[in-house]
Amino acid sequence: MNFRREHYPFVGHFLDRDGIAMHYLDEGSGEAVVMLHGNPTWSFYYRKLVLGLRGQCRVIAPDHIGCGLSDKPNDAHYEFTLERRVRDLEALIEHLKLPAKFTLVLHDWGGMIGMTYAMRHPERISRLVLLNTAAFHLPTTKKLPPSLWVCRNTPLDVLLIRRTGLFVRLVTRWGVRTHELSPVERDAYLTPHAAKASRLAQLRFVQDIPLSADHPSHALVSEVQSKLGQFRRTPTLICWGDQDWVFDKHFLAEWQRILPEAEVHRFPDAGHLVLEDKPDEILSLVKRFLAKHPVAG
Repeated sequence: MNFRREHYPFVGHFLDRDGIAMHYLDEGSGEAVVMLHGNPTWSFYYRKLVLGLRGQCRVIAPDHIGCGLSDKPNDAHYEFTLERRVRDLEALIEHLKLPAKFTLVLHDWGGMIGMTYAMRHPERISRLVLLNTAAFHLPTTKKLPPSLWVCRNTPLDVLLIRRTGLFVRLVTRWGVRTHELSPVERDAYLTPHAAKASRLAQLRFVQDIPLSADHPSHALVSEVQSKLGQFRRTPTLICWGDQDWVFDKHFLAEWQRILPEAEVHRFPDAGHLVLEDKPDEILSLVKRFLAKHPVAG
């Protein structure tokens, strides 16, 4: 993978999860910051934030199983559900023996996974950084975007995601609005999922969106949503790309309703991959936010 030296100069680590290797970054020292990616990205998405913070923090950035440099199991060996993702995160945090309190940085599906963990362990969360994400059901004012509906509810789902890899290609093009990713950067997103068998997690993430009460993840999402208010006074920074076609103004409005004291920065020209559009600006905001809200003890 030719992106490693210039764009991803990190030493990877692996946690064994019942014979499945979960890849993660563990960079720097000091207070812990845990960064959770979404679909169809991986820890590469956080590379510039990791580089910018590792001089002052211990930065943890896992690849969810089936993503990035983690193993790519099939359905017979791994349950691709929100509940299993949260258990993986719990195991990683326990394995790393993180401090009593740490900061969560969440993007896309990382928001649902991270906030489920936070609901179960609220005493451990010192601060939140939210980047075009959600931890609640689809807002009542929002319909499922056609691009996700096609990938989830029609025979095109397997074609678009697993057979052709078009899903990740489109996200890396449509998700960045201020410029085009370099060929090396696009290759970094595509290479770990070059084979059809390696794209199963991308499909299962889309299928795990609970749109009805009989969905296996519906009850858990409902529980998390009902308890988000407990983080009302948790220092929260929201950095939002306004050109996101999925996590748009409806999702941002819901976060602001639930966490009205959050510090919000909107980027009118940025897309879903807001860290690709505004890496320097967001790094500066995160550094200032961490300094403004020091962790007691």
